[in-house]
Amino acid sequence: MTSVLVMGSRTSVTWSERDRGIFRAVGRSLELALDRAAKTRRLEEERTALEAFTRFTEAVGTQSDVQMLVQQAITLLHETCAVDVAHFQREGELFKVTAWSTSADPTLLPQLQHGFILRDSSIARVLRENKAAFIDHWNDTELLIAESGIYQAVAGHPYFVDHQLERVLMIGSRTSPMWTEREKRIFSAVGRSLELALDRAAQTQRLDEERAALEAFTHFTEQVGSETEVAVLVHQAITLLVDTCGADVTYLEREGDLFKATAWNAQFDPALLTRLHAGFPLKQSNLALILREQSAAFIDHWDATAQWIEESRHLQAVAGYPVFQEGDLQSVLIMGSRRLAIWTERQKGIFRAVGRSLDLALQRATQTQLLRAQRDALAARTQELSIATEELEVFSYSVSHDLRTPVRHMLGFLQLARNALDGKLDARSARYLDVVGQAGQQMNALIDALLDVSRTARQPLNLTTVDLKRVLQHIQDTLTPDLLTRNIQWHVAALPVVQGDQTALTQVLTQFIENALKFSRTRDPAVIRVYAADQGDTWGIFVQDNGVGFDPRYRERLFNLFQRLHTAQEVTGTGVGLASVRRLILKHGGQVFAEGHLEQGATFGFSLPKVSPLNTRTP
Repeated sequence: MTSVLVMGSRTSVTWSERDRGIFRAVGRSLELALDRAAKTRRLEEERTALEAFTRFTEAVGTQSDVQMLVQQAITLLHETCAVDVAHFQREGELFKVTAWSTSADPTLLPQLQHGFILRDSSIARVLRENKAAFIDHWNDTELLIAESGIYQAVAGHPYFVDHQLERVLMIGSRTSPMWTEREKRIFSAVGRSLELALDRAAQTQRLDEERAALEAFTHFTEQVGSETEVAVLVHQAITLLVDTCGADVTYLEREGDLFKATAWNAQFDPALLTRLHAGFPLKQSNLALILREQSAAFIDHWDATAQWIEESRHLQAVAGYPVFQEGDLQSVLIMGSRRLAIWTERQKGIFRAVGRSLDLALQRATQTQLLRAQRDALAARTQELSIATEELEVFSYSVSHDLRTPVRHMLGFLQLARNALDGKLDARSARYLDVVGQAGQQMNALIDALLDVSRTARQPLNLTTVDLKRVLQHIQDTLTPDLLTRNIQWHVAALPVVQGDQTALTQVLTQFIENALKFSRTRDPAVIRVYAADQGDTWGIFVQDNGVGFDPRYRERLFNLFQRLHTAQEVTGTGVGLASVRRLILKHGGQVFAEGHLEQGATFGFSLPKVSPLNTRTP
């Protein structure tokens, strides 16, 4: 109930039915009229609020400048509600005025510019309710600002960023202690319109910052290209930051416990440059944040004395980007502003983008230099090995030829001695001559084998398409006459067509097959299994037997020249066959391998690349 209509009679103590009917009719009519008037007033207030909303929206358009948006809202509220208006922005725990209407009291402004703690006031309701707050009958002591007593009513609209109050739009009435519904609606409408406009401006600003950062990243990447010189990369980063952020930039590299300047822009302060040349321990500064966070650090309101760098007094804000190698901080990109005490989001975005780009480029440069050094070392080592191999081949070929003549003479004169002493030798002397003859024949066999190895090393590969199934069939046909007295079971799986030297691969498979037959001669039956395996980029070819096997501890010795795991009495041979096989397969770009256990058989094999090797020269 908001009002009462009262009627009194001076002539009668009772109401007649007529009087009662008239009073009821008039009262009902008045009620309807008042209700209609209230609805009309509410519609008018809503229309006024809508007009204010529309007017503000039209005034700001696509404006994204925050100060302009705030000033438009202040002007509109002052004109439509005849109130004082001010906009406050958070700075630490204080809220300081940044814009106000022309009617604001000049004696109050200095205190508002100094700032006040909003939570000490009834306006703190905006912190809890996240909406406009209206306070009638204002208590001038709530903000601890005596001059605010000129206002009889106060209202505020909050603006949050990430759930934290950052701005407040406030109005004050000097003429009325209570806010009218019209004023409340207009203030709420304009306040909400400003909130939407600020959100849009913030999104636009973020997009601009992201675009600027992306452009900086792209520009730096295009400039450096595949550059691997650290000095050039750093210079490009410094130039880009100076051009886009208007700041002084330097690059510090670690030297022991100190960080020293190694690059800087042309306008860098000489006194500060001298200090940075001498070096300083980074941990003394708040920039040590980068040591913990491993990310860009931004310090607003730079204090040269507190940061232990008095020569940096001309700077108002400083930022640093760390560059790590294997977890240790090795260098820092530093940017300082002479004009701004607070870094803008755009500058932060660009600095992060350029810092990250430089970090990636330096990592690439380091890896490239390491690979280059490894390549050079490998090339030098390859050259040394090539020379040593060539000299060894010449030596072995020469020695083999030089040994042939004395061995041939020894065997010849041995035969002449036998002929001269025919019938005159006792059993012991004859046995001695037999041992000498056998040793000579063994020496001849070794010389022949050594010559084969030397020829294998010098012979270039003639790469063609080789059908290993046909190669194996040819080997079996060749060996069959010598195997007629043995019980041999062949198990041959599908073999691939490969790229290689047919003569060399035939020699390799022949050696493996002959070894399998040789070491399984005591088995009945001897089982020889030949098969292939697809290993992705290579083919694996295997020859398996059920022979005497070998001790796996000495596997690596099998393919070395003159290395034998069985005595000559156990198994005949020179110990050079597998060494020749290894050389031939290495020239094809493959590998050789063996698996076995004593009395459990053995498996020998080799791999071949599916793509023909480009280099067919002797390794």
